[in-house]
Amino acid sequence: MKLSLIAATALAFAAHAAAADEIRVLNWQGYGTDIGWSLEAFEAATGHKVVNEYFNSEQEMLTKLRTNPGAYDVVMINAAFTAQAMAENLIAPIDTAAIPNFADITPNFAGDSKLVHDGQVYGVPWTWGLTSIAVNTGAYPDPPASLDTMWDPAHQGRVSIRDDAVEAVQFGALATG
Repeated sequence: MKLSLIAATALAFAAHAAAADEIRVLNWQGYGTDIGWSLEAFEAATGHKVVNEYFNSEQEMLTKLRTNPGAYDVVMINAAFTAQAMAENLIAPIDTAAIPNFADITPNFAGDSKLVHDGQVYGVPWTWGLTSIAVNTGAYPDPPASLDTMWDPAHQGRVSIRDDAVEAVQFGALATG
C-alpha cells in the first residue's frame, strides 16, 4: 500500500510574497489552490492574489523550481520528492509558528521524516492518499487476484497506470517481489 503525503512547501524566496500583493503557487491543476470560492475567500481575508502555475509531473515541478529560482512562493510537492528538493536548495524551512493551526495536524503527518530534517520543517501535510486500482467489472466480472494480471499479454493495450516514476517502480517492485 502506498501512502502519498502531499506537502505544501514554502520556497526559499517566500519574502517575495511579503513584498508583493501576489502569492505565486506551483501546483497540480484542480488540486485546491485554484478553486474559485477558496481563492475568493483567501484573497478577501489576506488581500493577496493567488497566481497559479501548473505542472503535470513531479519531474516537471522540480525542473520548474530549478529553472525559475525565486519565482514561486509555495509549491505543492509530493513528500517523496521533498528530500530531493531540499538537497538541491529548491525549498527552505517553514516557520510553523506562522501557521496558526499547524499544531492541529496529526503528529504522525506533521512530523513525517520526509518533511522534517534536522529539526526543520520543509513541508506542511495537506492531504494523503492511496494509489488505487480500478477494474471494469463489465469486461472483467472477476477482479484480478494479482498484480501479475497487469503484465499478462492477453491484456496488452487495456491496462494503464499514472505516468509517475515513483508509482511505476512501486508497481514493478510489488509485481516482482
